[in-house]
Amino acid sequence: MKFNEAQLEKYRARTVRSKELWQRTKAYIPTGHAGGMGAFGEHPIVVDHAKGCWLWDVDGNRYLDLRLGDWVLIHGHSDDDIRGAVYEQMGKAVQVGAPEWDMGYRMAQLLIERMPSLEKVRFFVSGTDANLCAIRLARGFTGRSKIARSVGGYHGTSDTLLVGRSVLRAPDDEVPLGVQSQAADDVVQIPYNDADGAEAIIRSNAAELAAVIIEPVMTAAGMVEGQAGYLQRLRDVTTELGIVLIFDEVVTFSVAYGGGQAHFGITPDLTTMGKVIGGGLPVSAVGGRTDIMDLLEPDAHGGVAPISVMATFGGNSASLAAGIACLEKLTPEAHERMNRLADRIRATIDGFGQKYGVPLHATGLGNLIGVHWAEQRVVDDPTLRNDDREKIQNINLVLDNEGYYQTFTGLFLLSTVIGEQEVDAFLGAFERALHTLGYV
Repeated sequence: MKFNEAQLEKYRARTVRSKELWQRTKAYIPTGHAGGMGAFGEHPIVVDHAKGCWLWDVDGNRYLDLRLGDWVLIHGHSDDDIRGAVYEQMGKAVQVGAPEWDMGYRMAQLLIERMPSLEKVRFFVSGTDANLCAIRLARGFTGRSKIARSVGGYHGTSDTLLVGRSVLRAPDDEVPLGVQSQAADDVVQIPYNDADGAEAIIRSNAAELAAVIIEPVMTAAGMVEGQAGYLQRLRDVTTELGIVLIFDEVVTFSVAYGGGQAHFGITPDLTTMGKVIGGGLPVSAVGGRTDIMDLLEPDAHGGVAPISVMATFGGNSASLAAGIACLEKLTPEAHERMNRLADRIRATIDGFGQKYGVPLHATGLGNLIGVHWAEQRVVDDPTLRNDDREKIQNINLVLDNEGYYQTFTGLFLLSTVIGEQEVDAFLGAFERALHTLGYV
């Protein structure tokens, strides 16, 4: 990866303190990053504080936050209502290890009300936790062992979820270092947005397939939106063959009131959720059909649940308080406003490509935006592999220097606190970046 040298020097000059503190941290923490998704240029900025849609680094630079705490902070930083709800709950109980009234009930009720597939839910901490539980439920329900997932999809960091082709690794690195090779025996890969190809693979493996797990939008792979016909075909074939269809809505929960499944009008058997639903604190969930979810219910099985899952911090009271406050503010009107702004960004970026005759275009759905430089529109893993990532990362570098914080991978997200003025400024900065780099 070759960065534009002038922009790189500008970045270095404005983030001297960030680099110093990052390197100091690396002595204790690999990558110098306490957690999260990583993905930054030569070195990351080190954040000092944040409020609303803005954050400030330790060098005093201000940024419009288009990363949202790794796709979490749908109402921006330090939202007053969420903070107040957490403070109030901390005065009552933070973690009780027993049923309490009424955080779990209210959070479950809010999720079930908005997500079409949910009849019952169970809470966890991370998206990985939720997806592992969903897979275990599917295996228990069907008595089968294999899982089908899309080429290029991302569902977390367990062995089963990591094996296969990923945009995060080289194409031939299907079993990452440290992952047990036999995990690949339980995973079947299907093409994304190729209904015929996916159906053929599912049918040929049907006798062993417990579940198909799919993102309505492939998020880490470039915010590649699913095609309605493709997702419907998955629903049809899994129903016919008795395979559990899992929608991974850990990221796509935010694209509509009711998530990707509501947008596409498709009801999966199980849904996993995370990120946004915790209001900035760690909460994830699995939900779906009662007959599947009741594999976790002792009273439905003579006092002993067939499937046991544990999550010490699943249902943490303070986290649920944040989630409840977040969801109560995430109304249909809030989604509509975010989506309208994101649609304008995607259309304008597509317009830049047409205006200047370059293969620049945007993908995504709802508040999720991906930017690509590829002759063929990015719709799946093979077309994503033809993306000119060097150009995209250099555009991101210029944007960072102009005060727009993101992942450096061409992925941008809007929060409810970003308005027309911020979008106008971002689009102006984006077009200037094309000229600054000599791409147009």
